[in-house]
Amino acid sequence: MIAGLLVNAVILGSIYLLFSLGLTLSWGVLKVLNLAHGSIFMFGAFSAYLLTQQTWAATIPLPLLVVFAALVGGLLSLALQKIVFGPILKRASDLHAAELATLIASIGVSLVPIAIALNLSPAEVVNLPLQSTQTTLHSWGPVMISNLQISIVVLAVLAAFVLWLWVSKTQGGRALRTIAVAPGTAELLGIPVARYSALTMFVSGVLAGAAGLLLAANSNAIEAHMGEGLLLKAFAVIILGGVGSIPGAAIGAFVLALAETATVVFLSGGLRSAIAFALILIVLLIRPSGLFGEKAWKRA
Repeated sequence: MIAGLLVNAVILGSIYLLFSLGLTLSWGVLKVLNLAHGSIFMFGAFSAYLLTQQTWAATIPLPLLVVFAALVGGLLSLALQKIVFGPILKRASDLHAAELATLIASIGVSLVPIAIALNLSPAEVVNLPLQSTQTTLHSWGPVMISNLQISIVVLAVLAAFVLWLWVSKTQGGRALRTIAVAPGTAELLGIPVARYSALTMFVSGVLAGAAGLLLAANSNAIEAHMGEGLLLKAFAVIILGGVGSIPGAAIGAFVLALAETATVVFLSGGLRSAIAFALILIVLLIRPSGLFGEKAWKRA
């Protein structure tokens, strides 16, 4: 039982992590709380589904579909930055006004991908072709895990590590940290803030699109509102770990997943969200900035 609980927690935590990484990046760097992130997550998967409905594309392997969904998510997120968030941040009189304006705008634009999916979808829930979702099961004692689930775990950990490496160890990452702390100073230092902002949002969308398709393949279901529930979990992960902290997001994702999984196994599935968010509340009472919040960008 314990082994199965841990395996399920790791898989669930990996899904939470993949979804949360892009959101914590945009929130930590650009101060954009992008509530359209869940819609981008869904639309990456839905776009891959639409692609597979073409006769010539019905047999495209899952790895290529993940790349396609990631690109769709990245381009959609980039378009939002160029058309919506960028102009708002540029014209806002102060930081708080900009954050509020982008928050409201993201709520509005999040409805567009959902409306498109609802109008193009032949059913409330659609599925990827069987060729794209076939998996091989591996048995580790009493625990069964598929090669797709192993891939999700590996990709989540690898994405978190590469993102942390980029942010903390590269010249581009130093520029991002400068933008996060003092965007005006970054401009004076000659840092191309607009270019880095666009890159940040593109990477955020890439992670969302890839995560959406991987979750859709794992559950064999795509529906227009699939990102909404995960958006709430992502907020919990980010607040627990600290806004803008990549290691914090990783730890927060697996802590939340373990709490939820243990609640389902030992208590009741109905208490899953209540127990998990009680844990978040306790952590915030002890450390309001989250586990790694204070040093997320200033000292990384």
